[in-house]
Amino acid sequence: MIIVGREASPLSRSPIIRHMPIRDPQLRWPGKRPPAKATASLRLVEHHGDAKAAWANRLIHGDNLAALRALARDFTGAVDLIYLDPPFATGEGFHLNGKRHGASPKAYADTWGRGLAGYLQMLYERLVLAHKLLAQTGSLWLHIDWRAGHHARLILDEIFGRENFRNMVVWHYGGRGAKAVSGQFPRNYDLLLYYAKSPAAPFRKAHRIERVPLAEAPSIGIRKDAQGRWFKTSPRGDYTDESVAALDSKGRVHRTRTGSLRIKYFIEAENGHLLVPKLVGDVWDDVPDMMHAPMAERTGYPTQKPLALLSRIIESCTNPGDLVADLFCGSGTTLLAAEQSGRRWLGCDQSAIAVKTAVKRLEMLPGHIPFALYRTEA
Repeated sequence: MIIVGREASPLSRSPIIRHMPIRDPQLRWPGKRPPAKATASLRLVEHHGDAKAAWANRLIHGDNLAALRALARDFTGAVDLIYLDPPFATGEGFHLNGKRHGASPKAYADTWGRGLAGYLQMLYERLVLAHKLLAQTGSLWLHIDWRAGHHARLILDEIFGRENFRNMVVWHYGGRGAKAVSGQFPRNYDLLLYYAKSPAAPFRKAHRIERVPLAEAPSIGIRKDAQGRWFKTSPRGDYTDESVAALDSKGRVHRTRTGSLRIKYFIEAENGHLLVPKLVGDVWDDVPDMMHAPMAERTGYPTQKPLALLSRIIESCTNPGDLVADLFCGSGTTLLAAEQSGRRWLGCDQSAIAVKTAVKRLEMLPGHIPFALYRTEA
């Protein structure tokens, strides 16, 4: 594994890459090559819902490389958000209910030829094709772990450009079964690499609610006004006189003892606690893993992700009616989150168990939008 930078490198003399201009550091591995030029198609298997609807979401059973090629015909430059949660290069097979051995049916194999190089090539080909599907205002989130996260970031820098990197979000899901390994701290996080296709990609800040006992209100700058409403304040900032007057008419201006004006933000209270909104940063420790998710949400599918995780991603980067794609859709959490937030979706997985699980979950949604099941054909 070699990182090629701006300086001259023995690799630059290789006939394989001599023709490729190098503007920034790039990652090389044995056998690195662009996706082969090939075509693929989709065969309709069945409709779920009104077959004559103007729009039907699509769930594809098959290899996502073939699916990406087939989707390129109708969806190049049309997808607003792509979330990819590939296997994590552990070299293990996974079964339903998280069992790695035994009689339960295998859901997928987290195994790629040629070790890490084979895994990176698999990832590279799919990211290149996924980038082409994105609209100019689109974005991509890659869910990965410590094993290949640093490699993946260099690959994404190459495809999207370093300037289009937005965030590396750490999903800290708690101490779920973290193993004490000699010589190192237990690992209990995943990485979410967030890239935009262009600076025009939308983004909406996310907030979480922190429950604070009423007795602690003064210590965090929250007080009551004459009407008994809890509030906190912030400086006037660049509000115009007209804006301040409008806020004042709604009781949202606080005058200090020195006569300066501050803007009031009301805080709700419930059962002896204040519900204080907090801006979400790039460490997400408020979304529990599936072990601590509601029983009704659990499917038993290995690597299932929480609805709250995907809902936050989708609502931060898209608008209602936008198109969301997940090419390693597993049990269908992304598809459900998209549907519940009023977005359209495309999903794909090569596992028959995954597709069956996703279909079952989607059909349980009241009034779900029609969707069609397809198979890939090379």
